[in-house]
Amino acid sequence: MAQRFLTRKFCFSHISLLTLFFILIFPFAALSQHWPKIPFPYGPMGLNSMPWIVAKEANLFEKNGLNVDMIFVGVSTVMVQSMLSGSANVAGLGGPAVVSNVLRGGDIIQIAATVPYFTQSLMVRPQITELAGLRGKKVGITRFGAVTDLALRALLERNNIQDVTILQMGGLAETMAGLSKGSVDGSMVSPPHNFTLLKQGFRELVSPRDLRKLGIGFLTNGVVARRSYAASNRDVAVRMIKATAEGTKLMTTNEGLTKKLISKYLHIDDPELLQQSYLYVIENFAREPTVPPGAMQWMAQQLAQMNLVDAKALQNTPPSAFYDNSYVEELKQSGFFDSLWK
Repeated sequence: MAQRFLTRKFCFSHISLLTLFFILIFPFAALSQHWPKIPFPYGPMGLNSMPWIVAKEANLFEKNGLNVDMIFVGVSTVMVQSMLSGSANVAGLGGPAVVSNVLRGGDIIQIAATVPYFTQSLMVRPQITELAGLRGKKVGITRFGAVTDLALRALLERNNIQDVTILQMGGLAETMAGLSKGSVDGSMVSPPHNFTLLKQGFRELVSPRDLRKLGIGFLTNGVVARRSYAASNRDVAVRMIKATAEGTKLMTTNEGLTKKLISKYLHIDDPELLQQSYLYVIENFAREPTVPPGAMQWMAQQLAQMNLVDAKALQNTPPSAFYDNSYVEELKQSGFFDSLWK
């Protein structure tokens, strides 16, 4: 009897030690099984989505107590629809789709801005050497009312360029392919597609830096949430932003990891393109992802001018309806960003 007790005690101790060893070595894997899964649609499949890719690969979501199921969707309007249907409560997107959703009665708002400006490039055939050369030409964008569309229209309007045919191509890959195959004379694309087109011999007529000189506030990407969900799950919203910020920090400081993940997810193996992509990453993400109020208002006004949203609804909607900076502010007040970037 004593022998049996000792054997059982030994087995129990052995199992306990193995369990403890597993938890110590694989803490996130052990604990994340008990956390509810959080669907996280995101897009585009480009450099502007790298903070979430890095956060996922480096277990930063798990570090912050989140079991995130990342789902690449790409098209922002589809992501908004999936959120309105209840399929997701948080997502990685930004820009016009959020504004359109609010003005149509939806409750999806911006809670963080990872890329608070235009990051698009206007790529053209090498024969076109100035903006005036676009007159009578065709330029491809992803979709009407999307980031690429608003960037192009702002550029043309500020330079008084008319008689340009704007064509919807679908996604960034299709927009790039349209220029490569000659179906359009120019394309509005985001990195790294501009780097690839440069390598193919096309001209970058307008760079992201040129677009910033226009002085137009914008929001290309960030974290969004259903207002009702974020209010009742404030800790989740804050931790999502925290993990995103940590992903941003890691990707800007760990060149080897970042290039590895760019290669894995964006299928870029060319050393020159990888270096250009990494330089973009370390220069273009906000350290404190506060949503710029003026950018949301400008986007809303542009969409109203294009008759893509109801102008009367815009007049009756305060700018604060599009965003909530209290989650970023909470992290800021706690000293999180100062500690992260010191």
